[in-house]
Amino acid sequence: MLQPRVPATMANVFERQLRCLVLSASQFQHILSDLGRTSKAYVGRSGHELFLLSSNRRGMILQEFCKKELAQLHPHSTIAEPTRGNRCNGAQRSASQAEYDFSVDGRKVECKSAQMSWQRKGQHWGVQFRGIKLPWPGFRDRAPFDDLYLTMFSPDSLHIIKHDLRTRVTSAGKSTGSSGHAICVRAAAAQECWQTARSQILNKFLAAGPCKLVAQLDLSAVEVRAILARQLEGMAALQDYEFQGVPLNQMAPQLRGVRIEEIAFEVDQILHPNCSFSRTFSKVDWVRDEVRVEVKHGMMRFNQGRNSWQCSFSNIKCASRGVRDCDLFDELWLAIYSPLGIHIFRHPGGQVRFSLTGLKEQDRGQEMHVLGSQKQLDVRGALDQMLKKVEKWGCQPLATILW
Repeated sequence: MLQPRVPATMANVFERQLRCLVLSASQFQHILSDLGRTSKAYVGRSGHELFLLSSNRRGMILQEFCKKELAQLHPHSTIAEPTRGNRCNGAQRSASQAEYDFSVDGRKVECKSAQMSWQRKGQHWGVQFRGIKLPWPGFRDRAPFDDLYLTMFSPDSLHIIKHDLRTRVTSAGKSTGSSGHAICVRAAAAQECWQTARSQILNKFLAAGPCKLVAQLDLSAVEVRAILARQLEGMAALQDYEFQGVPLNQMAPQLRGVRIEEIAFEVDQILHPNCSFSRTFSKVDWVRDEVRVEVKHGMMRFNQGRNSWQCSFSNIKCASRGVRDCDLFDELWLAIYSPLGIHIFRHPGGQVRFSLTGLKEQDRGQEMHVLGSQKQLDVRGALDQMLKKVEKWGCQPLATILW
């Protein structure tokens, strides 16, 4: 049974107050209260549980919905798990690394999912499916799958579309070879009503080519809610429970990252009141005098496989042999988003605790993972372990924003 929250020990709180700036979340209410148009559309609706998930976790659940619908549409067909195959080093791929998701009567099926969201820069609703491994010179002569199904997630529905491998397909520049193509569809500019925008997006998929609407699922339907509840049950409920009512939890992960960056920017201004700041640079988050600052955030998540809490930072564009000659920043800040607050550190520089990401590293950068003990399921105890571990690696605590 989940136990009620208890505050972190006063000893640990007092110890960290001596070594870094401690601020109240109320000081950043102007940032925390801005949910954004996308979050407002999803909050309070049946699909809100899916909206709050990471894209990977949501993608796995939507893949199961797609597989279930195809099984109902083809009751006499044989649906099989993928053949894993081997990596380039000869090792067997994990189930999640298979080149396709499952097969139907021998035809390899790839499922991609994306949520409909408001694009602030373009002032429109849109949907983007990424990582589609279509043929690309020097990388693939053919796609590793036969059929592509897209699941579009909107505030109250799922739409499953069989794609024709051509409609609205775009390349992704140099990363196309390693990361795959994208499928991007936008609604009309300045169309703020998400229901109208969804109709426009579906029309662009279905009216312009041989793409087919396979299924439409109402997320409030009893049978859909039952399937979703089964998918979300288990120890993942521990994470959901701990973050209930925590600021920023009602936001999509991408917007949450933007808000944490905004908070970190104001923290830097507090720490350096006599410096000049600029946020006009595209390759870093801001510049303080001549110092380029990049912020990466990670949410504390419960890893069911490891039975422990962890926090991961990704897309770190640091120096890497054969990829980059130097870091794309002067200071790297790490922000741990937890049920107790936001904990901001400055990385010591160099390759401290970075891990390689294979071919993805060419475009997405490196990763950093902070793991709690497998024996420590209490989020407060795990957080204390992780904060001490990060400091042991040489990261300097800069600020803590307490909820």
